[in-house]
Amino acid sequence: MALLYLMTERAKGSFGSMARSATMADDTPKKHVDETIEALAAIYEAHNAEAGLLQRLADRFTGVLGQPVATGIILAMILAWMAGNVVLAHIGVPAPDAFPFPSLEISTTIAALLVALLILTTQRHEDVLAEKRARLTLQIAVLSEKKIAKVIELLEDQRRDNPLLSSRLDAEANSMANATDPQANLAKLDETEDRKGT
Repeated sequence: MALLYLMTERAKGSFGSMARSATMADDTPKKHVDETIEALAAIYEAHNAEAGLLQRLADRFTGVLGQPVATGIILAMILAWMAGNVVLAHIGVPAPDAFPFPSLEISTTIAALLVALLILTTQRHEDVLAEKRARLTLQIAVLSEKKIAKVIELLEDQRRDNPLLSSRLDAEANSMANATDPQANLAKLDETEDRKGT
């Protein structure tokens, strides 16, 4: 009986440790995902915090104008203005902007200029964020390449030092163990593109 009790307790303990290990293994990916999401959110928050009041207003205004509803409302207002002036002219009342609607033309031209400037302002703000993302991606790619080269180098050292493994020269592994030079690769890419262009 005592033996059965001890075996049961041991089984419970082993199952408990297995469950805790499984729980920790399940929590680890979630933790990495949460940390990644928080890091990305911090980048966007910092970018938005750098924008001034006018920049935020421009972003919000272009965001509203970019909605399909805004396009419909603007077209409806233009048609209503034109129709109203035509109706007033037909019933003999002096129209504030008779055909060919010069005031409407001037207003729409000024509005189009302002919208174009707002779009350029918003695009410039987004380009700054895109440049930051590109630099961050490049930095991560270079760092990852260096880490992979170091891992390959350590594996090759282990293979050479382990007497149970055959020691042979692997030129490809030796080449991959050396981190590439981004500047040299960029120059080689430019040279290749120049040759294709000519």
